[in-house]
Amino acid sequence: MKIKEKHKLRKPSGAYDVGCSSLYYEYERDEQKDEKQDEKRLIPCLCFYPAGEAQEGCLKKYIREEILPGTSGIDTNSYMNAPVADGKHPLLLFSHGYCLSCEANTVQFEELASHGYIVLSIGHLGDGSYELPDGSISKFDVSGLPEAVVADATKGVEIFQTYAAWLGGEGKEASFKEHHDYYERIIASQPNMIDRNELWVTDSLTALEHFLAEAERENAAFYSHIDAEKIGAVGMSFGGSAALKLAFVSERVKAMANLDGFFYSSMWHRPINKPVLLLQNDSPLGGHYLSFPFQNAASEAYLATILNSTHSNFTDYSEIMAENPISKSKIGDEEVEVALLGAIDPDRMESVMNALLVDFFDKYLKGKASRVIDFEGSLDDVILLRK
Repeated sequence: MKIKEKHKLRKPSGAYDVGCSSLYYEYERDEQKDEKQDEKRLIPCLCFYPAGEAQEGCLKKYIREEILPGTSGIDTNSYMNAPVADGKHPLLLFSHGYCLSCEANTVQFEELASHGYIVLSIGHLGDGSYELPDGSISKFDVSGLPEAVVADATKGVEIFQTYAAWLGGEGKEASFKEHHDYYERIIASQPNMIDRNELWVTDSLTALEHFLAEAERENAAFYSHIDAEKIGAVGMSFGGSAALKLAFVSERVKAMANLDGFFYSSMWHRPINKPVLLLQNDSPLGGHYLSFPFQNAASEAYLATILNSTHSNFTDYSEIMAENPISKSKIGDEEVEVALLGAIDPDRMESVMNALLVDFFDKYLKGKASRVIDFEGSLDDVILLRK
Protein backbone atom coordinates (compact mmCIF):
# COMPACT_ATOMS: atom_id res chain seq x y z
CA MET A 1 0.00 0.00 0.00
CA LYS A 2 1.66 3.22 -1.15
CA ILE A 3 1.07 6.29 1.01
CA LYS A 4 1.67 9.90 -0.02
CA GLU A 5 5.23 10.74 1.02
CA LYS A 6 4.56 14.38 1.87
CA HIS A 7 1.03 15.52 2.51
CA LYS A 8 -1.04 17.91 4.62
CA LEU A 9 -4.58 16.75 5.31
CA ARG A 10 -7.22 18.89 3.64
CA LYS A 11 -8.03 22.09 5.50
CA PRO A 12 -11.31 21.85 7.40
CA SER A 13 -13.98 24.33 6.35
CA GLY A 14 -15.33 25.49 9.72
CA ALA A 15 -14.60 28.68 11.64
CA TYR A 16 -12.62 27.06 14.47
CA ASP A 17 -9.04 25.94 14.65
CA VAL A 18 -8.74 22.30 15.75
CA GLY A 19 -7.13 20.95 18.89
CA CYS A 20 -6.25 17.37 19.76
CA SER A 21 -5.34 15.49 22.92
CA SER A 22 -4.68 11.87 23.89
CA LEU A 23 -6.79 10.38 26.66
CA TYR A 24 -6.79 6.98 28.36
CA TYR A 25 -9.45 5.35 30.50
CA GLU A 26 -9.60 2.03 32.31
CA TYR A 27 -12.32 -0.19 33.72
CA GLU A 28 -12.84 -3.64 35.12
CA ARG A 29 -14.81 -6.03 32.96
CA ASP A 30 -17.73 -7.89 34.48
CA GLU A 31 -17.23 -11.00 32.36
CA GLN A 32 -14.05 -12.75 31.30
CA LYS A 33 -15.00 -14.89 28.30
CA ASP A 34 -11.40 -15.28 27.22
CA GLU A 35 -8.65 -16.36 29.62
CA LYS A 36 -6.21 -14.14 27.72
CA GLN A 37 -8.12 -11.03 28.76
CA ASP A 38 -6.82 -8.88 31.61
CA GLU A 39 -9.11 -8.02 34.50
CA LYS A 40 -8.80 -4.35 33.63
CA ARG A 41 -9.45 -3.03 30.14
CA LEU A 42 -7.70 0.05 28.76
CA ILE A 43 -9.51 2.43 26.42
CA PRO A 44 -7.11 4.59 24.34
CA CYS A 45 -8.80 7.69 22.90
CA LEU A 46 -8.04 10.74 20.80
CA CYS A 47 -10.10 13.86 21.28
CA PHE A 48 -10.47 16.44 18.50
CA TYR A 49 -12.15 19.70 19.44
CA PRO A 50 -12.71 23.36 18.52
CA ALA A 51 -9.65 25.26 19.70
CA GLY A 52 -9.41 28.81 20.97
CA GLU A 53 -7.71 31.68 19.18
CA ALA A 54 -5.35 31.07 16.24
CA GLN A 55 -2.79 28.50 17.27
CA GLU A 56 0.96 28.48 16.88
CA GLY A 57 1.71 25.26 18.72
CA CYS A 58 2.76 21.81 17.59
CA LEU A 59 0.68 20.24 14.83
CA LYS A 60 -0.13 16.58 15.32
CA LYS A 61 1.60 14.11 13.06
CA TYR A 62 -1.03 11.99 11.38
CA ILE A 63 -0.22 8.64 13.00
CA ARG A 64 2.74 6.73 14.35
CA GLU A 65 4.84 5.11 11.64
CA GLU A 66 4.76 1.82 13.53
CA ILE A 67 0.96 1.73 13.18
CA LEU A 68 0.72 2.69 9.51
CA PRO A 69 4.08 2.56 7.70
CA GLY A 70 4.77 5.30 5.17
CA THR A 71 2.78 8.02 6.94
CA SER A 72 5.65 9.89 8.60
CA GLY A 73 5.39 12.71 6.03
CA ILE A 74 1.69 13.38 6.66
CA ASP A 75 0.63 16.34 8.83
CA THR A 76 -2.78 17.13 10.26
CA ASN A 77 -4.42 20.47 10.98
CA SER A 78 -4.75 19.70 14.70
CA TYR A 79 -2.77 21.51 17.39
CA MET A 80 -1.76 19.22 20.23
CA ASN A 81 -3.23 20.18 23.62
CA ALA A 82 -4.45 23.57 22.45
CA PRO A 83 -6.96 25.31 24.74
CA VAL A 84 -10.62 24.55 24.05
CA ALA A 85 -12.68 27.30 22.42
CA ASP A 86 -15.01 29.25 24.70
CA GLY A 87 -18.54 28.00 25.20
CA LYS A 88 -20.22 24.60 25.37
CA HIS A 89 -19.96 22.26 22.40
CA PRO A 90 -21.85 19.12 21.30
CA LEU A 91 -20.01 15.84 21.81
CA LEU A 92 -19.68 13.02 19.27
CA LEU A 93 -18.49 9.51 20.15
CA PHE A 94 -16.64 7.76 17.33
CA SER A 95 -15.62 4.13 16.85
CA HIS A 96 -13.27 3.20 14.00
CA GLY A 97 -13.46 0.24 11.63
CA TYR A 98 -12.25 -3.18 12.71
CA CYS A 99 -8.43 -3.54 12.86
CA LEU A 100 -7.92 0.20 12.21
CA SER A 101 -6.99 2.97 14.67
CA CYS A 102 -8.28 6.08 16.44
CA GLU A 103 -6.83 8.22 13.61
CA ALA A 104 -8.56 6.39 10.75
CA ASN A 105 -11.11 9.18 10.04
CA THR A 106 -9.07 12.22 11.01
CA VAL A 107 -10.40 14.19 8.01
CA GLN A 108 -13.92 13.88 9.39
CA PHE A 109 -12.81 14.62 12.97
CA GLU A 110 -11.11 17.84 11.94
CA GLU A 111 -14.05 18.93 9.82
CA LEU A 112 -16.53 18.35 12.64
CA ALA A 113 -14.27 19.99 15.23
CA SER A 114 -13.85 23.05 13.01
CA HIS A 115 -17.65 23.38 13.04
CA GLY A 116 -17.80 23.33 16.82
CA TYR A 117 -18.00 19.64 17.76
CA ILE A 118 -15.92 17.75 20.29
CA VAL A 119 -15.13 14.32 18.81
CA LEU A 120 -13.98 11.54 21.10
CA SER A 121 -12.40 8.82 18.95
CA ILE A 122 -12.51 5.64 21.03
CA GLY A 123 -10.06 2.77 20.68
CA HIS A 124 -10.92 -0.87 21.35
CA LEU A 125 -7.84 -2.70 22.56
CA GLY A 126 -7.14 -5.94 20.73
CA ASP A 127 -9.23 -4.89 17.74
CA GLY A 128 -7.08 -2.05 16.42
CA SER A 129 -3.63 -0.43 16.69
CA TYR A 130 -2.93 2.25 19.28
CA GLU A 131 -0.24 4.24 21.05
CA LEU A 132 -0.29 3.37 24.76
CA PRO A 133 0.30 5.72 27.72
CA ASP A 134 3.98 4.71 27.98
CA GLY A 135 4.58 5.49 24.29
CA SER A 136 4.65 1.86 23.17
CA ILE A 137 2.40 0.52 20.42
CA SER A 138 -0.32 -2.10 20.71
CA LYS A 139 -0.50 -3.44 17.16
CA PHE A 140 -3.52 -5.31 15.84
CA ASP A 141 -2.68 -9.01 15.59
CA VAL A 142 -5.27 -11.43 14.28
CA SER A 143 -3.50 -14.29 16.08
CA GLY A 144 -4.45 -12.68 19.39
CA LEU A 145 -8.17 -12.80 18.68
CA PRO A 146 -10.43 -15.49 20.12
CA GLU A 147 -10.74 -18.38 17.66
CA ALA A 148 -14.52 -18.02 17.57
CA VAL A 149 -14.27 -14.38 16.41
CA VAL A 150 -11.83 -15.32 13.64
CA ALA A 151 -14.11 -18.19 12.58
CA ASP A 152 -17.13 -15.86 12.31
CA ALA A 153 -15.14 -13.27 10.38
CA THR A 154 -13.80 -15.87 7.95
CA LYS A 155 -17.25 -17.32 7.39
CA GLY A 156 -18.61 -13.82 6.94
CA VAL A 157 -16.50 -13.07 3.85
CA GLU A 158 -18.55 -15.36 1.62
CA ILE A 159 -21.81 -14.60 3.40
CA PHE A 160 -21.49 -10.87 2.87
CA GLN A 161 -20.43 -11.18 -0.76
CA THR A 162 -23.54 -13.28 -1.38
CA TYR A 163 -25.64 -10.74 0.49
CA ALA A 164 -24.23 -7.86 -1.56
CA ALA A 165 -25.05 -9.70 -4.77
CA TRP A 166 -28.61 -10.30 -3.53
CA LEU A 167 -29.04 -6.65 -2.58
CA GLY A 168 -27.84 -5.59 -6.02
CA GLY A 169 -30.15 -8.09 -7.75
CA GLU A 170 -33.27 -9.73 -6.34
CA GLY A 171 -33.09 -7.59 -3.23
CA LYS A 172 -33.99 -4.47 -5.18
CA GLU A 173 -37.55 -5.72 -5.55
CA ALA A 174 -37.72 -7.77 -2.33
CA SER A 175 -40.33 -7.18 0.36
CA PHE A 176 -39.55 -5.86 3.83
CA LYS A 177 -40.03 -9.38 5.22
CA GLU A 178 -37.50 -10.80 2.76
CA HIS A 179 -34.97 -8.17 3.80
CA HIS A 180 -35.74 -8.91 7.45
CA ASP A 181 -35.31 -12.65 6.98
CA TYR A 182 -32.01 -12.30 5.13
CA TYR A 183 -30.60 -10.04 7.85
CA GLU A 184 -31.75 -12.53 10.46
CA ARG A 185 -29.85 -15.36 8.75
CA ILE A 186 -26.66 -13.32 8.69
CA ILE A 187 -27.02 -12.33 12.34
CA ALA A 188 -27.55 -15.99 13.30
CA SER A 189 -24.26 -16.90 11.58
CA GLN A 190 -22.20 -14.26 13.43
CA PRO A 191 -22.79 -14.69 17.20
CA ASN A 192 -19.18 -14.06 18.19
CA MET A 193 -18.86 -10.91 16.12
CA ILE A 194 -22.04 -9.65 17.80
CA ASP A 195 -20.54 -10.37 21.23
CA ARG A 196 -17.41 -8.51 20.17
CA ASN A 197 -19.47 -5.51 19.15
CA GLU A 198 -21.18 -5.53 22.54
CA LEU A 199 -17.72 -5.07 24.05
CA TRP A 200 -17.19 -2.03 21.83
CA VAL A 201 -20.47 -0.58 23.08
CA THR A 202 -19.30 -1.08 26.67
CA ASP A 203 -16.01 0.64 25.81
CA SER A 204 -17.94 3.57 24.33
CA LEU A 205 -20.28 3.97 27.30
CA THR A 206 -17.37 3.74 29.73
CA ALA A 207 -15.32 6.30 27.82
CA LEU A 208 -18.34 8.64 27.76
CA GLU A 209 -18.87 8.27 31.50
CA HIS A 210 -15.19 8.96 32.29
CA PHE A 211 -14.94 11.85 29.84
CA LEU A 212 -18.01 13.63 31.25
CA ALA A 213 -16.96 13.00 34.84
CA GLU A 214 -13.45 14.34 34.21
CA ALA A 215 -14.89 17.45 32.56
CA GLU A 216 -16.74 18.32 35.77
CA ARG A 217 -13.44 19.10 37.53
CA GLU A 218 -12.69 22.84 37.54
CA ASN A 219 -9.07 22.39 36.46
CA ALA A 220 -9.91 19.96 33.62
CA ALA A 221 -9.27 20.94 30.00
CA PHE A 222 -12.91 20.45 29.00
CA TYR A 223 -14.47 21.97 32.11
CA SER A 224 -17.61 23.96 31.17
CA HIS A 225 -17.06 23.15 27.45
CA ILE A 226 -19.32 20.11 26.92
CA ASP A 227 -23.02 20.37 26.17
CA ALA A 228 -24.12 17.09 27.76
CA GLU A 229 -27.62 17.50 26.32
CA LYS A 230 -26.23 17.32 22.78
CA ILE A 231 -24.41 14.01 22.36
CA GLY A 232 -24.26 11.96 19.17
CA ALA A 233 -22.53 8.78 18.02
CA VAL A 234 -20.82 7.92 14.77
CA GLY A 235 -18.75 4.97 13.60
CA MET A 236 -17.18 3.43 10.54
CA SER A 237 -17.81 -0.21 9.56
CA PHE A 238 -17.75 -2.36 12.73
CA GLY A 239 -17.73 0.89 14.70
CA GLY A 240 -20.92 1.90 12.92
CA SER A 241 -22.67 -1.01 14.63
CA ALA A 242 -21.58 0.30 18.01
CA ALA A 243 -22.91 3.75 17.11
CA LEU A 244 -26.34 2.35 16.21
CA LYS A 245 -26.51 0.18 19.33
CA LEU A 246 -25.94 3.26 21.48
CA ALA A 247 -29.35 4.50 20.34
CA PHE A 248 -30.95 1.71 22.34
CA VAL A 249 -28.76 1.63 25.44
CA SER A 250 -28.00 5.30 26.15
CA GLU A 251 -30.56 8.03 26.73
CA ARG A 252 -27.75 10.55 26.38
CA VAL A 253 -27.16 9.76 22.71
CA LYS A 254 -29.61 11.78 20.62
CA ALA A 255 -28.57 11.02 17.03
CA MET A 256 -26.30 8.53 15.24
CA ALA A 257 -24.42 8.15 11.98
CA ASN A 258 -23.09 4.88 10.52
CA LEU A 259 -20.36 4.96 7.88
CA ASP A 260 -20.88 1.79 5.85
CA GLY A 261 -21.20 -0.73 8.68
CA PHE A 262 -23.43 -3.80 8.84
CA PHE A 263 -25.52 -3.66 12.02
CA TYR A 264 -23.96 -6.42 14.13
CA SER A 265 -26.21 -6.41 17.16
CA SER A 266 -28.64 -8.53 19.16
CA MET A 267 -31.00 -5.58 18.73
CA TRP A 268 -30.80 -5.61 14.92
CA HIS A 269 -34.55 -6.26 14.63
CA ARG A 270 -35.61 -3.31 16.78
CA PRO A 271 -36.53 -0.18 14.80
CA ILE A 272 -34.05 2.64 15.37
CA ASN A 273 -36.04 5.24 17.28
CA LYS A 274 -33.72 8.24 17.05
CA PRO A 275 -32.56 10.31 14.06
CA VAL A 276 -30.04 8.32 12.04
CA LEU A 277 -27.78 8.91 9.04
CA LEU A 278 -26.69 5.79 7.15
CA LEU A 279 -23.92 6.06 4.55
CA GLN A 280 -23.16 3.09 2.32
CA ASN A 281 -21.06 2.17 -0.71
CA ASP A 282 -22.45 0.70 -3.93
CA SER A 283 -19.78 -1.91 -4.69
CA PRO A 284 -21.11 -5.24 -6.05
CA LEU A 285 -18.75 -7.00 -3.62
CA GLY A 286 -19.95 -5.30 -0.47
CA GLY A 287 -22.47 -2.49 -0.79
CA HIS A 288 -25.96 -1.59 0.39
CA TYR A 289 -25.64 -3.33 3.77
CA LEU A 290 -27.66 -0.60 5.49
CA SER A 291 -30.80 -0.99 3.41
CA PHE A 292 -32.61 -3.00 6.09
CA PRO A 293 -31.82 -0.72 9.08
CA PHE A 294 -33.13 2.18 6.99
CA GLN A 295 -36.33 0.33 6.07
CA ASN A 296 -36.74 -0.63 9.73
CA ALA A 297 -36.15 2.85 11.17
CA ALA A 298 -38.95 4.29 13.29
CA SER A 299 -37.66 7.86 13.48
CA GLU A 300 -36.27 10.30 10.94
CA ALA A 301 -33.73 8.42 8.85
CA TYR A 302 -31.46 9.14 5.89
CA LEU A 303 -29.82 6.56 3.64
CA ALA A 304 -27.05 7.96 1.45
CA THR A 305 -25.56 5.63 -1.16
CA ILE A 306 -22.33 7.16 -2.44
CA LEU A 307 -21.87 6.12 -6.04
CA ASN A 308 -18.61 4.58 -7.28
CA SER A 309 -17.33 4.15 -3.72
CA THR A 310 -16.02 1.11 -1.87
CA HIS A 311 -15.87 0.32 1.84
CA SER A 312 -12.35 1.73 2.17
CA ASN A 313 -13.45 5.09 0.78
CA PHE A 314 -15.14 5.70 4.15
CA THR A 315 -11.75 6.11 5.86
CA ASP A 316 -8.80 8.45 5.39
CA TYR A 317 -7.48 6.13 2.68
CA SER A 318 -9.30 8.41 0.24
CA GLU A 319 -7.03 11.20 1.42
CA ILE A 320 -3.66 9.59 2.02
CA MET A 321 -3.28 6.89 -0.65
CA ALA A 322 -0.74 7.63 -3.39
CA GLU A 323 -1.94 4.68 -5.49
CA ASN A 324 -5.06 2.57 -5.57
CA PRO A 325 -4.09 -1.06 -4.79
CA ILE A 326 -5.69 -3.76 -6.96
CA SER A 327 -6.45 -7.27 -5.72
CA LYS A 328 -8.44 -10.20 -7.08
CA SER A 329 -11.73 -11.53 -5.80
CA LYS A 330 -14.61 -13.69 -6.98
CA ILE A 331 -18.12 -12.70 -7.93
CA GLY A 332 -19.86 -16.03 -8.29
CA ASP A 333 -17.53 -18.19 -10.39
CA GLU A 334 -15.83 -15.23 -12.04
CA GLU A 335 -12.52 -13.85 -10.80
CA VAL A 336 -12.37 -10.07 -11.04
CA GLU A 337 -9.90 -7.33 -10.20
CA VAL A 338 -10.98 -5.19 -7.27
CA ALA A 339 -9.57 -1.78 -6.35
CA LEU A 340 -9.24 -0.77 -2.71
CA LEU A 341 -10.89 2.57 -3.51
CA GLY A 342 -13.78 3.18 -5.86
CA ALA A 343 -13.81 5.32 -8.99
CA ILE A 344 -15.19 8.34 -7.14
CA ASP A 345 -12.70 11.21 -6.95
CA PRO A 346 -11.02 10.92 -3.51
CA ASP A 347 -11.36 14.63 -2.78
CA ARG A 348 -15.02 14.47 -3.74
CA MET A 349 -15.56 11.50 -1.43
CA GLU A 350 -14.18 13.41 1.55
CA SER A 351 -16.28 16.45 0.68
CA VAL A 352 -19.47 14.39 0.46
CA MET A 353 -18.89 12.64 3.79
CA ASN A 354 -18.02 15.88 5.54
CA ALA A 355 -21.06 17.70 4.15
CA LEU A 356 -23.47 14.93 5.14
CA LEU A 357 -22.10 14.52 8.67
CA VAL A 358 -21.93 18.22 9.50
CA ASP A 359 -25.39 18.91 8.10
CA PHE A 360 -26.98 15.93 9.89
CA PHE A 361 -25.54 16.70 13.32
CA ASP A 362 -26.13 20.43 12.87
CA LYS A 363 -29.82 19.63 12.36
CA TYR A 364 -30.30 17.13 15.16
CA LEU A 365 -27.86 18.36 17.81
CA LYS A 366 -27.68 22.10 17.14
CA GLY A 367 -31.21 22.59 15.81
CA LYS A 368 -30.08 24.27 12.58
CA ALA A 369 -32.00 24.12 9.33
CA SER A 370 -30.61 21.58 6.89
CA ARG A 371 -28.73 22.76 3.82
CA VAL A 372 -27.98 19.31 2.40
CA ILE A 373 -29.84 16.25 3.66
CA ASP A 374 -33.35 17.65 3.18
CA PHE A 375 -32.87 18.86 -0.39
CA GLU A 376 -33.16 16.86 -3.60
CA GLY A 377 -30.02 16.83 -5.72
CA SER A 378 -27.99 18.68 -3.10
CA LEU A 379 -25.01 16.39 -3.66
CA ASP A 380 -23.79 14.85 -6.88
CA ASP A 381 -22.59 11.25 -6.61
CA VAL A 382 -25.18 10.48 -3.92
CA ILE A 383 -28.55 8.71 -3.95
CA LEU A 384 -30.26 10.04 -0.84
CA LEU A 385 -33.41 8.46 0.59
CA ARG A 386 -35.35 9.94 3.51
CA LYS A 387 -37.87 8.70 6.06
